[in-house]
Amino acid sequence: MTVPSRMTVTRVEVPFAAPDAGVAELTWGQRAMVQAMRREDSWLPMGGHRPVAPGTTIADVAAELRYTMQRWQSFRTRLRPGFTAQEVFASGVATLDVVAAEGSDPDEVAAAVEAGYRATPPDLTADWPMRMAVVCDRDTPLRLVAVMPHIVTDGLGAAVMVDEATRRVTTPIAGLDPLQIAAWQASPAGVRQHAGASRHWDRRAEGLPQFSNPNTLPRYRKCVLESPALAAHLPQAAARSGTDQSTVLLAAYFVALSRATGATTLGVRQVVSNRFRSGLSDVVSPITQLGLCVVDVPPDFPGAVTAVARAALPARKHAYYDPYAVPALATPCFNDRRTVTTTAFGAEPSSSVLTWSEPPGPTEPLFLHADDVPGAVRLILDVDTACFSPSTVESIVHTIESVVA
Repeated sequence: MTVPSRMTVTRVEVPFAAPDAGVAELTWGQRAMVQAMRREDSWLPMGGHRPVAPGTTIADVAAELRYTMQRWQSFRTRLRPGFTAQEVFASGVATLDVVAAEGSDPDEVAAAVEAGYRATPPDLTADWPMRMAVVCDRDTPLRLVAVMPHIVTDGLGAAVMVDEATRRVTTPIAGLDPLQIAAWQASPAGVRQHAGASRHWDRRAEGLPQFSNPNTLPRYRKCVLESPALAAHLPQAAARSGTDQSTVLLAAYFVALSRATGATTLGVRQVVSNRFRSGLSDVVSPITQLGLCVVDVPPDFPGAVTAVARAALPARKHAYYDPYAVPALATPCFNDRRTVTTTAFGAEPSSSVLTWSEPPGPTEPLFLHADDVPGAVRLILDVDTACFSPSTVESIVHTIESVVA
């Protein structure tokens, strides 16, 4: 069972049929997700639960599932054993879980269903990758739950999927589908793209520092800083430097790492969307990959912003490659997931709040994620304490906050 056994669940079969099918190697983005799944010992679930519009019926929800399966190849893909290749199916039967919530809070039921989905890894060689449920009261849908592995798509692709499914777009999908992406990557143009990226990685990866720390238990930890000051001051810092907020935040990360470790030449693997590339802007498939940004970090923050802006361009250019054929690195990572990137200048920030918890499993040496929260920027640092001590991590997040302000 992928939903809590105490709940009453009826399974509705949803047949689907699409005009395309085929077998191909995994795309570079899919390979990057497979690597991350193995590295982090996780199937990297993504998704959640939300209310449904009043008047929605179970048949409407089944129709949404059918639409999703038929429109995007990623949702009707199964991996070959060993995750060596993928097969896209033209037809099949998906399953919708109908969960009874009579007498219970529908949000609590939906949260429990989502937790059950996340706790049970799917068989990516035998199952359809997405799990969907509708929480009902006397056959009236109240909440929708959908959870899928990251190998289906990335965050931006998920936004495209939700938008088009909500509007029931009927025009052909924009851009390439996964089978077409795999074919391009195997073409002479794709081989040239990988070769250029590989040269960048080989050149820039040489001599980067490795970090170690007498192991602290638990080994993997999560530090979270909610910073109103960053929300208030990032726009100002970007305006002063003539660059964007993400570059400013990455520069602050480089400065903080340099001050905490004493290293002056540092490499950070940053998540790059790759959606600026032709045919990839609206793809529902994982396209994001890690680009390698290497900087000789100046001691002053304005100089660091300039240096990072200069280094980030080739890092983004060479962030589209076969991840199975570049050096395996253990550098800090950076992922700016924010969607709100403007705040009124002069806002009066309140105090920041720092908390510690444990991540669900292994992580990179240090992985900084930046998210939006109301009135603040949330910095999440997943840390391997065999590389960075908790006190070092706290100094890093506080330095990021202070240099931007």
